[in-house]
Amino acid sequence: MSNAYQHKPLTPWRRALARFSLSETAKYTKLTLGLWIGFGIPYLLGYPDAAVPLAGSAMLTLALGSSISAARSYFYKRVFSNVVAMPIGTLLIWLTAPHLWLGAVLLPVVIFAIVALRPSLFQMTSITVPITLVLYTGEHIPLLELRLIGVVLGMFLGFILQQIAFPPDHGYWANTLVNDGNQQATDVVAQLAAGQLDKAQLKPATTKLRALSTNLKQAHLLLKTDLEQAWTSPHLKRNAARLPVFACYQETFDSLVNFLETMHTFHDQFAALDAGWREAFLARLAKLVDVHRQLAEAADLRVERPPLAAPPLQMEDLRQLTEDLLANNVFTSVYLGHLTGYGILLCRLSDMHTA
Repeated sequence: MSNAYQHKPLTPWRRALARFSLSETAKYTKLTLGLWIGFGIPYLLGYPDAAVPLAGSAMLTLALGSSISAARSYFYKRVFSNVVAMPIGTLLIWLTAPHLWLGAVLLPVVIFAIVALRPSLFQMTSITVPITLVLYTGEHIPLLELRLIGVVLGMFLGFILQQIAFPPDHGYWANTLVNDGNQQATDVVAQLAAGQLDKAQLKPATTKLRALSTNLKQAHLLLKTDLEQAWTSPHLKRNAARLPVFACYQETFDSLVNFLETMHTFHDQFAALDAGWREAFLARLAKLVDVHRQLAEAADLRVERPPLAAPPLQMEDLRQLTEDLLANNVFTSVYLGHLTGYGILLCRLSDMHTA
């Protein structure tokens, strides 16, 4: 496996910037910049009527586009909604003049028909605004022009701000979740393997790990989607090679969540199993936890270290580990299945973290 996964630790400044990019404060900062720039430039150039739609459109892009890809998607949909809907709506008002009531009746029907024809391009939440504004602007072409210019430039401004002003570092978020998830997972499974985790502790531990796994899945998806853009921020490229690692860790955490849920649901049945089989099962689980801890150390990018010299677990090792655990009833079969699934995922991670 290539050592593309091995990165030097971020400098304190880059780490602080990455944390800030994911915070609510960063969102408020970008919204403020969108308002100030979007309103200030047209106002100072002598176009105060265009200042409000331009600033409002920039802020909408930043507020509703939580990532670069989301901002681009909303940019396309809202621009199409205004550039297509407003001219068609204005033409309809002209054709029905001076009977404004007739235009008001037909306008929603016409524009909603446009949405039905191309729902992928037109967003209902954006299309309803032009309907109202067409009724307001009526035959006033200058207002229509200012509105269209303000929307297009404002959306573009918001998209650019999302790209260059503290773009959310989803890769840093995913790395943080991997570290936290490995810590949580190995701690709880180690306690379980040592017989130190009672039934009352299983449910809160499961809930906590499930929430973390869900967040990691979201971070992975956001990073993957942003990396598919035509222009990619440098901080996103830094973690592009780790996409398979993030996906495998998320699958591992999900697997452990299912395992912990089984332990909670069938806790009494597990306690009633043959003592020798149960002890052998927990001993092998402890060995897998040791492997998981080695992988967690290799996955932690906060400390610079070389890749693992050899995979800490391979499929042959896993086969030898589980071959003498015979499933003689439905419950031993279920627990053995969880153990094997956990081991297979650790084998995949072992390959990913090996030079």
